[in-house]
Amino acid sequence: MVQVSAQPKPLLVQIPGEIALTVTHQQFTALTAANRDLRFERTATGELIVNPPAGGRSGKRNARITT
Repeated sequence: MVQVSAQPKPLLVQIPGEIALTVTHQQFTALTAANRDLRFERTATGELIVNPPAGGRSGKRNARITT
């Protein structure tokens, strides 16, 4: 018998900057709903921008700026 994990494993993808990914509003909504821990943006032309998560040094730096 084969056991299947209930939680999918994350897939890390590195996308070169010269490749533009475009999504519709509906696709963007589905993508953000399925990946609530990630930060996404969609430009007016539909280009998808994935922002790295804040943490570590940048998180500490932002906390200093805030205080």
